[in-house]
Formats: sequence, C-alpha cells, structure tokens
Amino acid sequence: MATKGLIADIQKYSLQDGPGIRSTVFLKGCPLRCGWCHNPEMISRKQLVWTNPRTCVQCGGCISVCPENAVSGFGAERAVDRDKCIADQGCSKCVDVCPTKSIETVGKWMTAEEVCRTLLKYQAFYRRAGGGVCISGGEPTLQPEFVLELLERLKSEYVNVSMETCAYSKWDILASFAPYVDLFLIDIKNMDPEKHRLGTGVSNELILENIAKLADMGKKIRIRTPIIPGYNDSLGNLRKEAAFLMEHRILRVDLLPFHLTGSFKYDKLNKLYQYMDCREPTKTEMLTHLKLFQVMGKAMGLTGTVGGTDIPEDD
Repeated sequence: MATKGLIADIQKYSLQDGPGIRSTVFLKGCPLRCGWCHNPEMISRKQLVWTNPRTCVQCGGCISVCPENAVSGFGAERAVDRDKCIADQGCSKCVDVCPTKSIETVGKWMTAEEVCRTLLKYQAFYRRAGGGVCISGGEPTLQPEFVLELLERLKSEYVNVSMETCAYSKWDILASFAPYVDLFLIDIKNMDPEKHRLGTGVSNELILENIAKLADMGKKIRIRTPIIPGYNDSLGNLRKEAAFLMEHRILRVDLLPFHLTGSFKYDKLNKLYQYMDCREPTKTEMLTHLKLFQVMGKAMGLTGTVGGTDIPEDD
C-alpha cells in the first residue's frame, strides 16, 4: 500500500519558507506545545474538526447529525467534545451538513505521489523564481516514512527543498532526510533547558544536539527565533544563542516578532489562548536584538532578518 501522510494544507505561494517563491506543505502533528503557537490546529496528530462561531447561523444541523453526540451549543458556545468526535475515523457529517462552512475538517490523508503531483504543477515557476518546496508542519519528523518518500520524489525532479523542523526528533530520522534537504529552517526558542520546557513542554537538549549534528554534516541551516517578550528576549538568553550559532558556524538567523494574529484559531478549537495578554515587541526592540547578533557574529559574517525581511547591517 502507498504511504500516506496527514496534510493540514498545501500553500501554493510563500516568501517566508526559504529562498525565492515556494509551495509549503503543512503536515499535521507536533511534539511541542508552545503556548504562543499560531497554528494550534496542526498540533494534534489526528484529523479533527473546528468551528467558526463568527459565521455560525445556529441552525443546529451539526448537532442533529453527529452520531457520537460530540457537538453541542450554539454560536460562541459551539463546542466539539474531542474525546467523542470520530473525525479521525473519516466522519464528516457535521461538516457536510453545515450551510455556511462554519465547521471544517483539518487534515487530509494523501499519498506522497498525490502531494508531489500537486507540487510539480508549479515546477517551472519555482525554477524561474529561484524557489522550490518547503516541508513544514506541525513537524515533518512525526511522519518519517511519508516525508522520506516525498523528499525522494521531489529531488528526483530536481526540486529545491527546504524543511521547517523543531528538530525534536530521533537523530536517525533527521539524518535520513538530510541528503534531500537543501536548507533546514529550525527554531531556537530558549537556550535554557528548563525555560524551554516551561514554554514548549520539552527540554532543548535534543534540539540543540540535532542542530549541531546537522551543522557538522555541512547542511545549510537558518535559525528562526520567535521573540516572546518576557520569555526569551533577555540579553543573556540572546547572547547564549548567538554564541551557539557562532560555535557551529550557523550564519543566518531570522528573528520573528510575537504577534496575536493566530489567536482567533483557539476560539475555533474551543481552547484558551495563554498569551493573549503578551505584548508584541516594538520594531526598535527587534532591531536592537538583531544588532546583538550582527555585532557578535560580524567576524564570521552572520546575517539576520526581522520578520523575514533583510535588514542592512548598518541600519
């Protein structure tokens, strides 16, 4: 049987996931539980349904057709009991009956051949734009057999491939991906193991170890650091991160300012967004943080961005 992967979305146009214009494949499932995550629908490894109270017309159709009585409430009170819901078994009765598409399924099973066929429609465009494909998530290492087959198919067609990974994985999985990946995009969320655990649910030792191993292999790596005020924006933490990059000759860092634009998704999942009261960092703060990396890494030629936009060193 063909290996299938659980796909949350295929975004056909992205400028943030590697050089040039790319299509990004978002896979379901993530081993981290970052409180500020702006894609919470991708954390679960299963298909699920989510609701949109803003467009619900309160017809009650979803409640009446649910075979497990998992749907209840109206409007803002609409909720799905995840323990009862059998969307991961292929049930979509509530989705099918909704007249305003206020209930949607997140996650679709696809073979690597089907995903590759979709992506190759844009192959000529990738080449003209100097882009390619990004395999993202969720977390690609949670679906290793599917991802490896997809990587092999893409590289057989000479597609440039980037991969966004949290690197919290067994090394042999990342090592099997490495020959097919042109650029790894990896987050460093905090250099302190315990603070990392508090923010994400896991320690950072394995992540840093895997980053170091990929660097030792000579793989091209761009570090992405979400700047979360009060959590990881201290001078001490950023200095430690810059020193780590220099130690392993990783010469690109993207500082990503915390934002609230994904908070509405938590309403759709009937979850509480823990970082609603967290402020967004100012542009001045972000440029100051970037300057620290530029100064510490100047001798080695480290470059960086704020929010994915290149900033000249002398700005």
